[in-house]
Amino acid sequence: MIVAAPDWFTNTYLGIEVEQYIGLGVLAIIATVTHFALLRVIALVVRRRYTGDELTFWDGKRRLLNRGILLLSIGITLLVGFPTLNFDPDVENVVNQATSLIAAVAILMVAYRAIDIGVAVLARRASETETMLDDSLVPLLRTSMRLFVTAVGILFVLQNLDVNVSSLVAGLGLGGLAIALAAQDTVRNVLGGATIFADKPFEVGDWVVVDGVEGTVETVGFRSTRVRTFYNSLVSVPNGNLMNAGIDNMGQRRWRRYKTTLGVGYHTTPDQMQAFVEGIRAIIQASPGMRQDYYIVEFHGFGSTSLDVLVYCFMDAADWNEELRTRHVLNLDIMRLAEALQVDFAFPTQTVHIAEMPGQSQKLPDVPDRAGLREIVNSFGPGGKRGQRIDQPITTGHESVLESPYAQADEGS
Repeated sequence: MIVAAPDWFTNTYLGIEVEQYIGLGVLAIIATVTHFALLRVIALVVRRRYTGDELTFWDGKRRLLNRGILLLSIGITLLVGFPTLNFDPDVENVVNQATSLIAAVAILMVAYRAIDIGVAVLARRASETETMLDDSLVPLLRTSMRLFVTAVGILFVLQNLDVNVSSLVAGLGLGGLAIALAAQDTVRNVLGGATIFADKPFEVGDWVVVDGVEGTVETVGFRSTRVRTFYNSLVSVPNGNLMNAGIDNMGQRRWRRYKTTLGVGYHTTPDQMQAFVEGIRAIIQASPGMRQDYYIVEFHGFGSTSLDVLVYCFMDAADWNEELRTRHVLNLDIMRLAEALQVDFAFPTQTVHIAEMPGQSQKLPDVPDRAGLREIVNSFGPGGKRGQRIDQPITTGHESVLESPYAQADEGS
């Protein structure tokens, strides 16, 4: 048996029947229950799956979905339930379009929040890696995904508003082609940014020399890379230029080279020179910040005003400041060594030699005869007793025979 509805159900107030008011109230209750039910389900899933710090993280992130889920619940409830209330077709059409817009906005909100949650997860993982380039990629990924979701949402809304989306997309395609032809540099820069993220020639924080710019990489974007120079200016280098430019990544060096030439005075004796060279080698071996398996310290030339010692070594330093500190300590130890050996560093000088003073005869050295000269030469050759051998440094206790070059000549004459 069907019970007839009371007559007052059909009474009209403000153009709306009482039963329609009741129906709207029921839809409101359904939307509210649906909203809280969805939130409850999400909360239960999070709390069962995560604990500790992970639970705190995910519990905070899932709260970002509250408003979007509420708006989505209202939109879906009205789309499904409003047609059953028998409103006027014109009213129903307006409400249908409005609820479609509400549902689209709700979906966009949920999608935005989902993107934020995904980006937060990626950011946490990126912070645990050694490279800094993925930390720069995370915000770019967030922006790109938001732009894509926004474009899809706009098309969805327009389609629900009876706009011919196909012709619009075709028109946008032609316009996009024209824009692409006019913006080739921009496209080139974007492709350059993608290449940087794929190849990773440098990371955020690296010291680089690229395209005539030297400094520290601050940010890497899709269009340009920003480099903080050592005089604190910020230079934006187009990524398109980086595709074809040689990139010198100073930040990825395992060792930092130090090359210098030390000039000592011409009055330095051979034994002093040998001790000075070996002392610098000992300093390098004793310094924990120096590479000790490869270095070169040799007396390598006779300069115009000095005897030149080449120092070619490498430092294990994480940054430029540490490199300068290690170099500072090395240079101070070399100065202390020179002071202890009484080795004087040379500076540009000129010596005036007066062959003969007035009233005095010129004093010339006594030069040995041919036999004496031959014996001196042989003493420096194979089997001779003079000279410093490579396998006989001062540190082994070998006493090199570096007396007057005329001593043996005098003995043999």
